[in-house]
Amino acid sequence: MTTRWPWSDVAGDKLFLVGFISFFTVPLVVYIGLTLTGVLKLPPVKQGGAGRRLLGPLLIGYYYWMLGPVVRAMSRTGIRPNQITVASLVVAAFTGAAIATGHFAVGAALLIAGATLDIVDGQLARAKRMTTASGAFLDSTLDRLCDGFIFGGCVIYYAGSPMMVVSLMVLILSFTVSYARSRAEALGVVGAEGLMQRADRITVLSIALAFSPFFGHRAEGFVPHPFYAVTAGALCLLAVLNAITAVTRITWTMRALGEGARLNLVRPRLEGPARVDVVRPAGEGGPLLNQRAR
Repeated sequence: MTTRWPWSDVAGDKLFLVGFISFFTVPLVVYIGLTLTGVLKLPPVKQGGAGRRLLGPLLIGYYYWMLGPVVRAMSRTGIRPNQITVASLVVAAFTGAAIATGHFAVGAALLIAGATLDIVDGQLARAKRMTTASGAFLDSTLDRLCDGFIFGGCVIYYAGSPMMVVSLMVLILSFTVSYARSRAEALGVVGAEGLMQRADRITVLSIALAFSPFFGHRAEGFVPHPFYAVTAGALCLLAVLNAITAVTRITWTMRALGEGARLNLVRPRLEGPARVDVVRPAGEGGPLLNQRAR
């Protein structure tokens, strides 16, 4: 049963949604203005072999720009990147609990906070020149736990309904997409291919969670366990897009590995963080690129 907060009423839903939209829209308008006037430049479009990113350079550049002052302030403190990484896991655990108990507005705020910490840790590591292979490993591993908490919360909330199966599929496919990338990198193929990256999944879910109380309470009233159709629809969309991304990434990697084998370019990295051989399909800007592991 969902606990009803003192502000859980029509006015509270509206106030939260207006604040949520304003918090992100106002800086976005400023950022667009700065890019149009030439003060700021959009980040370059990443090479891709299996489709476009859901979030383009505009939105990615905007969010990194918005976090710039936070990263610069933290770089002057004694806070270490791994501490931020662990903090993101703690926030994700609370996020999953909020979603599981039906507090979707709180879950939206916590989800964005946790995802922000996941960006800040990498930015802070680069600002402090503390990028290490162990830090990258910790970050990637805890990301999987964070996804488990977040989408596991959705599974629990929709337990006993068809949406539980959909939520479970989103969870499984999210792990599949991430594992396919990490396994490909272990075999020497580097590339975040496919439409739905982790940031894309978090963005879609956080927006759905934020809008759910406003529309759900108007459609269903303040019942003990609302269906929250906006979040349910977002989970269905994520299930479909995750499936497409998983298939796309797997087929792209298989093709890259096949071409690399014929060209003798793909070599598993068995020892040390040496160099990574990046194999791209024909027509993707050259057969072989070398890049240092993070």
